[in-house]
Amino acid sequence: MMYASTISASVAPPPPSFIDDIAKQIVPTPTASSFDHYVAVFADDLTVTMDGKQIAPNKVAWVATERHRLGKIDRFVVGFAKGYDALLVIERYDDRSGLSPEMLADPRYKARAVRYAVGSDHLVHNIQIVQTDGILQAPK
Repeated sequence: MMYASTISASVAPPPPSFIDDIAKQIVPTPTASSFDHYVAVFADDLTVTMDGKQIAPNKVAWVATERHRLGKIDRFVVGFAKGYDALLVIERYDDRSGLSPEMLADPRYKARAVRYAVGSDHLVHNIQIVQTDGILQAPK
């Protein structure tokens, strides 16, 4: 015999509006014209790790790295998820900022998941990048 549950499913409330605002700056690839808005979402004490190793100890270091990459990356956002205190971005990524002017391309894509953790001040305090070689694929 089956009993009907008295618990009904309800739709979870949407993420806070500040997460939407952060997503609008982080999901699109930064450009020279959008760069100031992009970096405005980061706290001064920002730390950035890649595969568990720190690559930027603060906002100043991260901004310098990202400014150097402007216009020199191939990035395709596969999707993103807005949480209540974080944003998760899944992307295909190729950093071409280290290429010499004679090289047209260096197609060594990474599949990446990037988590942006947001503090109570509504700024990003931590970026965790996990990546591997290769292009994201759909399961068969």
